[in-house]
Amino acid sequence: MKHLSYSLITLCLAGCATAPEPSDAPNIQLPSAWTAAATGKGEAQGWLKDLNSPKLEALIAEAMVYNADLQRVTAVLGQTISEARLSGADLMPTANLGIDGARQQISTFGPNSTGGVIFENYDLGLDLSWEIDLWGRLRNLTSAALARVEVSQAELYAARLSLAAQVAKAWFNLIEAEQQVAEATRTRDAYGKNLNTLESRFKRGLAQGLDLRRTRTLAASAEADLTTRERSLDAAKRNLEVLLGRYPEAAVQASKGLPDLPKPILAGIPADLIQRRPDVIAAERRLAAADKDLQARKKDLLPRISLTASGGTASQDFENLLDSDFSIWSLAANISQPIFQGGRILANIDRSASISEQARAVYLNTALRAYLEVETTLAAESYLKTEYTQLRAASNEASAAELQAWNNYRNGTTDFLNVLDSQRTAASARARLINANNILLQNRIDLYLALGGPFTND
Repeated sequence: MKHLSYSLITLCLAGCATAPEPSDAPNIQLPSAWTAAATGKGEAQGWLKDLNSPKLEALIAEAMVYNADLQRVTAVLGQTISEARLSGADLMPTANLGIDGARQQISTFGPNSTGGVIFENYDLGLDLSWEIDLWGRLRNLTSAALARVEVSQAELYAARLSLAAQVAKAWFNLIEAEQQVAEATRTRDAYGKNLNTLESRFKRGLAQGLDLRRTRTLAASAEADLTTRERSLDAAKRNLEVLLGRYPEAAVQASKGLPDLPKPILAGIPADLIQRRPDVIAAERRLAAADKDLQARKKDLLPRISLTASGGTASQDFENLLDSDFSIWSLAANISQPIFQGGRILANIDRSASISEQARAVYLNTALRAYLEVETTLAAESYLKTEYTQLRAASNEASAAELQAWNNYRNGTTDFLNVLDSQRTAASARARLINANNILLQNRIDLYLALGGPFTND
C-alpha cells in the first residue's frame, strides 16, 4: 500500500510525462504451442494450493514478511520511486523564499571627513525559475525514470516468485533429508543386527571369517552413511530457516512425507510468456528507459529556454519589508544554444545509443532464456515421471529380492554374501526413489517459476 501511494505521487510529480510505450517484441519465430509437451491453453494460477501443504503455505507467508533479500528488493523499489519523483520535479517551476540583510560602514578622510557612515539594506524576495520543456527533453528523462520504477516493480514480483519457489524447494529438501535419515537408520540397524548374528555364529564356528569381515565393513559404512545423511538434514534445516528470516539453529521440523505431484500444469502458449514473466518484463522496461534516455540526449543539441522571475521588497529599514510601497520585481527570459562543449554532447548520445543496443540484446537473450527454461522443465517432467516409475518398480523388486535372499539363506540354498548384496541393493534403490520423488517436485516448482504465474490467487 505504501508503494502504491508513492506511485500515485510519482505520477502527479511527473506532470504530463508517462511511462514509455512497450518496446517491440524480440524477433523470435515462436511456435503456436510448446514443443516439449502438450499442455492446456490456460495459465498456472495459485500453484501453491496445488501442493496441498498448509505448512508450506505458512512458511512462504512467513518468508514474505521476514526474508532479508526480499526486504532489500522492496527498498530498491522505494529508491526508484523517489528517483522518479526527483526527475518529475524538473518539469515544475522552482520557488525560493529568502530574506537578506546587510550592514556596511564607509569612512572618509580629508577636509570633509564624515567620520564613518553606516548603511543598512534588507531584502525579502520570492525567486522563481522554470525551464520550458519545449522539445520534451525533460519529459523523456521523466518517462525513463517511470520505466525504471516499472523495472523495480517487476523485479520485486520476480523476487517474490523466486522466494516462494526457494522456500518450497528447501522444504522438499528438508523432507527428503529426513526420509533419507530414516532410511539410513533402517539400513544401519539391519547391518548391526546382521553383525551381531554373524559374530555369534562365527564364535560357534557356523560362519566364515569372510562373511564376518564383509558384514563389519557394511555396518561401518552404514554408520558413516547415516552421519552423512544427518549432516545433510542439519544443513537443510538451517538453509530453510535463513530463507524464513530466522536464526539458523536447525530447529524447524518437516512433514512426514513429500506431497504427491500435482495434476498436469496449464502452461499457456509461448506468445503469452513475454507479458507474464517478470524478468522479461523488466528487460523490456530497461530497453524502453534506455530509448527515452537516448531521445533526451539527442535533444541536448537543441536550445534551452528558461524563465526567471523574482518579487519582493527592499528597504534600508527592516520594519518596511512587509510594506508594499517598497516592492520590487523582475522578469527575465534566457535562451541558450550549445556551441562547443568538447564533444561532450555527441559522446553522451553515442553512449546512450550503445546502452540502448545493450538493453535490446539483453531483452532478446532474456526472452530466449525464458523460453528455454519452460521447454526444458516441460521436457524434464516427462523424463522424470518415467524415471520415477522405473525406480519405484526397481525399489519394489529389490525389497522383494532382499526378502527372498533371507528366506534362501535360512533354507541353506544361498550364502550370506548374496543376502548382504540384496540388502545393499534394496537400500540403494529406496534411497534413489526418495531422491527421484523430490527431484520430480523440484522440477515442477522450476516449471511454475519458468511460467511466471502467481503462487497465490490473492
